[in-house]
Amino acid sequence: MESQLIHTVELGDWALGIASLDNHGIVVSLSDGSLNLVDSNGNFSRTDAHSGCISSLRNVDKKNIVATAAADGVKVWDFRCINQGPVSKFLNEKNVPFLSLDFEHGLLGAGSELEGTDSEIYIWDLRNSSPLRKLSESHHDDITEVKFHGTNKDLLLSGSTDGYVNVYDLTFPEEEDALHQVINFASIHSADFLSASRIYTLSHMETFAIHELNDKSSDLKEPQPVQFGDVREPWNCEYVVNIYPGYVACGSNSQESLTLYPFQNEKVDTERKLTFKPAHGEEVVRDVFFKDSRIYTAGEDSKLKIWQSSHWPAPDGSVDSEELQTSKDENSLNEDYRKFKKHKKDGSKEQKSKKTKKDKHSNRFKPY
Repeated sequence: MESQLIHTVELGDWALGIASLDNHGIVVSLSDGSLNLVDSNGNFSRTDAHSGCISSLRNVDKKNIVATAAADGVKVWDFRCINQGPVSKFLNEKNVPFLSLDFEHGLLGAGSELEGTDSEIYIWDLRNSSPLRKLSESHHDDITEVKFHGTNKDLLLSGSTDGYVNVYDLTFPEEEDALHQVINFASIHSADFLSASRIYTLSHMETFAIHELNDKSSDLKEPQPVQFGDVREPWNCEYVVNIYPGYVACGSNSQESLTLYPFQNEKVDTERKLTFKPAHGEEVVRDVFFKDSRIYTAGEDSKLKIWQSSHWPAPDGSVDSEELQTSKDENSLNEDYRKFKKHKKDGSKEQKSKKTKKDKHSNRFKPY
């Protein structure tokens, strides 16, 4: 099933992240450091937010406020007074660029680039510019992901290009004691809590896995993760844009396409899909976002594209049953894994190259 392109918004530089504010519209972050507010007709207004590329964009609330991370710090923006500048700004002791960002439970968390031998995670309460917490001993390369647990305010996840995903129990004051779980996977593109007790990991080599969150109150041995391996062949793509609630987004530069697959019950159903052509041409798709009946895509062609489909995977994970029919019903993650393993090419562990611009960066996941 294909979607219909409604508007193309030319933004002037790489479109990297998308957020939505109920009272204002769609917010797009760019590699030139600007935030762009786009309405439903494709009109936009620009705010110069950072001195360089915005590496992460997150909602602080659903109506008015977003946060951004870049080389010159983390900033919080209230679009009711956007022309007055950020309402809050947070820095780190070394003035190192921030790469990852999340907000939950009234807390803002950010992960930094590597400086020296360690990279750092900072946690702030928005009411105070001084950090509540700094974690600086657990990663030894760029921190590409920071996520708070959705229901447990004491759990924080981080992922890094050092190959590790860490889960911290923030009730412990010492970092060594707070390190609740360490997942040794691969250079992390993204990771998050799938549910109260499950974690996904997606690497820059396009490998994917689902892990159990450790229950240290139990003597049971931690279950082995479900390893999907390199998903480019079974998901018919050249790279994974990201894992979203209810769907995964996959891109193919050579085919100039973007494909969404339903992701329900921790299974990806490749028999049901929504396609976007020509997507963003031969350029990398950076983000995908659903709002009402429209789908927004951001790419390295400097465009935000607005699409519509009468039947599409909804953000809550529900899928319209009329248009998206499946030919089989798999009953377990292990069966799903066997399907992926069957299609996996032997020895296919090297990442396919992706079209990039030499004056920007050589990896799709580092927007600087």
